[in-house]
Formats: sequence, structure tokens, C-alpha cells
Amino acid sequence: MQGKAVVKNFNNMGFLDIKLPELLFNSLKKECKIALNSNKEMKSGLSGKGVATHRYVQNKKNLKELNSLLTELITVYRQNFKLDPSRTKTLTNNLPFKIDRPWINYQKKYEFIPQHNHDGIFSYTIWVDLPDNEGEHASTFQFTYSDIQGILRTHTIKLNKKDNGRMLFFPSTINHQVYPFYNDNKKRISISGNILFNALTKDSYADTSI
Repeated sequence: MQGKAVVKNFNNMGFLDIKLPELLFNSLKKECKIALNSNKEMKSGLSGKGVATHRYVQNKKNLKELNSLLTELITVYRQNFKLDPSRTKTLTNNLPFKIDRPWINYQKKYEFIPQHNHDGIFSYTIWVDLPDNEGEHASTFQFTYSDIQGILRTHTIKLNKKDNGRMLFFPSTINHQVYPFYNDNKKRISISGNILFNALTKDSYADTSI
């Protein structure tokens, strides 16, 4: 080969990988310990037998601090990726963001969260209490996406207890799933949520906003 090949990649969206502030993580973990028996149940199209149980995050201090962190992450994402899912050309006016109410996932041994995507513009997941690493796929989190040729690709994140307090922030349309685990009788606990465009007046979403 006479000339040196120059490698050029197509632009694509990615995700942010963050370590949650310790005080916020400890406070969320404390709420998660009691929320299964006290907080309001969240139901979705994924709810059912063999799938994780969901409860809303309700502690006002936790919601306020999480809101502040997510607002910062929106800016970080938009600064680092040229392809910004929030810069849509289908709206006549730019809309502000609304951080929707987050929920807690309680996943028992053998349960899973099937492949899905979320409503909104951005989504996130926080790992609060994970089982020990048990192998290649047990308890892993996996993104599924199409490459430039339309071929399905996966990005798998292997997890164990060392990842407690870790957070991913990503475009809501990216498909993802959580594999089951088998050797730990404790619940696998995580927190998820969405960031939407706010097209409503303040009063009309006061019951569900942070």
C-alpha cells in the first residue's frame, strides 16, 4: 500500500458514564430500602410476572438534588456530542426540559427487564445495589443499536457491587435491557428516569413534576 489510509468514523450519539455524588447516592440508597413498602407503585408497559417491580422516588430532597445533577448532565451531553437528540427540527419553538419523576427498580433473582426504550429525549439509570458478578451475562446492562449499515450492534456493561453509585445518561430512544441473575437472594436495585420536552403550563404538570 503506497499511501497511508486515514480512518474516518461517522458521527454518532453515545452515553455519559458518571459516578454519583456520595451524599446523593447514600440518600437515594436509604430511600430505596424503605420505598418498596411505602412509596407509590409505578406501572409501565413492561410490568408483569417475571419482570422487576417499580416504585417512584418520592423524597423531596433526593428529587431536588437529582434534578440539579441531571440539569448539568444535559449541558455536558450537548457540549460533547454533535448529534444532539434534543435539537429537533419538528417544533416551531424551542421548549424547556422537564425532568420527569424517577422510579426504583426492584429485580429479584431470575427476573429481568426486557429490551425496551423510553419516552422523552434523555434517560438515565443509577445502580444502587447490585449482586456479585456471576459470569458473562448475569445482571449485565446492554444497549442495542443499529450501525451505519443497519446491522444490529450491542454494547454490554458487566456489573458487580463495585458499580454501586454508577450512573449512565443516554438518549431515550436507545434500546436497552437487563439480564437476570441467579446466585444472590437479595434484590438488584436501580433507579431510572426520563427527561422530556415541557409543552405544558406549570399548573398542568404540578402533580407529577419534580
